[in-house]
Amino acid sequence: MVGTDLDGKGGIRAAIRGLVDVGLFQRFNVTYVATHRYGSLWGKMTSALGGWLKVAYYLCRLDAPLVHVQASCRASFWRKSVVCFMARVARRPYILHVHSGEFIDFYRSECGPLGRYMIRRVFANARLVIALSEPWRERLLEICPAANVDVLSNSVALPDAATTGAAEAAPQAPTLLYLGFIKHAKGTDDLVRAFARIAGKFPTLELLCGGTGSLEEMRQLAASLGVGDRVSFPGWLGPERKREAMRNATIFILPSYAEGMPMSLMEAMAWGLPTIATPVGGILQMVTHQKNGWLVPPGDIDALAAAIARLLSDARLREQLGAAARHTVETGFTREAALARLSQLYRRCGIESRA
Repeated sequence: MVGTDLDGKGGIRAAIRGLVDVGLFQRFNVTYVATHRYGSLWGKMTSALGGWLKVAYYLCRLDAPLVHVQASCRASFWRKSVVCFMARVARRPYILHVHSGEFIDFYRSECGPLGRYMIRRVFANARLVIALSEPWRERLLEICPAANVDVLSNSVALPDAATTGAAEAAPQAPTLLYLGFIKHAKGTDDLVRAFARIAGKFPTLELLCGGTGSLEEMRQLAASLGVGDRVSFPGWLGPERKREAMRNATIFILPSYAEGMPMSLMEAMAWGLPTIATPVGGILQMVTHQKNGWLVPPGDIDALAAAIARLLSDARLREQLGAAARHTVETGFTREAALARLSQLYRRCGIESRA
């Protein structure tokens, strides 16, 4: 299996780590190789080169009948395309596991004819291409109708029910929570603007945006809108700080323009938080409007502000949406269910579990 550093950051790492924690490496004889680590450009280059060398070594020395490639878009895809090429040269089948919600835009708008051709070849040569949701399966088939594309949803651990649920925050400190990369594609700037529009109506409301990215730009935006002292950007939150943020949050918000199947949203739902999101990518497989969450059009700041105000004003609605959100994860997105599904896909590729 080839992917990112399992001690690093991001949704792909969380998705893989979740399967590892629930027993993937015990059920199957897996050798894991990281071709990416967060850090400087030089660090990323050396990580990629070292990872390729390890892949080449293991393809020569190990009796590995399958290569499972975990990929996003842009640099991540091109790094992993080298691995796919090496697997083809070694005559080993490979699975291409596509995680990025921006992959279609990457393919259509950022790649020239040669790049698009190479992507189609990588898809067509894969034993299996894994999409994160049925809508994304259909989108990937638009790229390469000849590809064998199937679905494996992301999954999360279920926190103890006694610690979950929308925080019964004191009236003076309701908190909106966002977790993810801080950038326009994730709608972070839209969220800051929506927050500013309702800040006067809820004078003690705070916004916590955890993640890396355009932090200083967003701080300046919040300051220019007069809410700089009520919006915080603490950077990436480690496991304990993230648990604390989930426990203390009133509403979780993810106003993205594109998504695969966002781990942060799924984690918030597992915590029983009422969520506001956009109907893009795999979110539609997770969230039903006004049933287990609230959906607003991407980029619609007025609708986002209205949704926040509605949920803040109705504690019973927040409780109902949060309970339904946790039930959704319990019944369809647990790590155990994901491992069972992956086991089925591996069997289709001729790989049997140890037990």
